Parts: sequence; C-alpha cells; structure tokens
Amino acid sequence: MVLLGLAGLAFAAPAAKDITVLPGGQVRFDTSVNAIREVPAGNPLPGLHIDVKVNGHAEDVYISPVNFAMRYGVKVAKGDYVRIVGSATAGDPDTILAREITTGLYDPAHNVFRPTLTIYLRNDEGPLWVETTKPID
Repeated sequence: MVLLGLAGLAFAAPAAKDITVLPGGQVRFDTSVNAIREVPAGNPLPGLHIDVKVNGHAEDVYISPVNFAMRYGVKVAKGDYVRIVGSATAGDPDTILAREITTGLYDPAHNVFRPTLTIYLRNDEGPLWVETTKPID
C-alpha cells in the first residue's frame, strides 16, 4: 500500500524533477513551507506538521512530536525553503513521514538550494524519539 502511495506522489505532476524517488521507496523533494501546525495528542500523528506543495499538489509532512522538534532545534517558519526526505504513510499518500529535514536558502537566480542544517528524524529502525529497550550486549 505504501508503494502505491509513493507511485501516486512520484507521478502526480509532470515536473518529476521536483521529486526524486530514492532506493527503498523513499522520496526527496525541495519546497517552501506554506503552513506550520501542531496536531494535538489523541489524533493520528500528533506533533509538528508542515504543509507544503510539491508539483502543485498539497502535502502534509509529519516532522516529529513537538518536544523532540524543540529539543533538537527543528525550526521552520512559513516561507522557509526545505528539503524533505521521507515516505508516504500507508493509506494516506498525501501525508509524508519525514526521515530528515534540511533547512536552507534557495537562490532562484541560479536554481540552487544551499543547505544550512539537516536534522535526522528517523532511521531504518524507526523514529529517533522512541527509546529503545534493547539489552546492551
């Protein structure tokens, strides 16, 4: 089901250069932030979300719980330019689970994104805010 969502995202608009499909079904795209919102606890994916447009299509990007974002300096504002690496959620291809978020500056004259800070949110084992209970060998 996730692959169907990713395929829909990757082919949603003709300007495919804006979305890169990475190995493992991940996607990468650069965009500006249209809105920032906090989804309250008790709802699906509670925490910090940003609303963006990719190839003219509205996307909800789930960043992390708010306390994790504050603790590790995830700072985004409306109008900021960001690079998102993540994957679509199962059952909702319009919601992207961010694996990493990079903030930076976009130079439209040269069509170049100049990254300033990358924050890693997830790895292959899951979200970085979940404490692991694996015993130490």
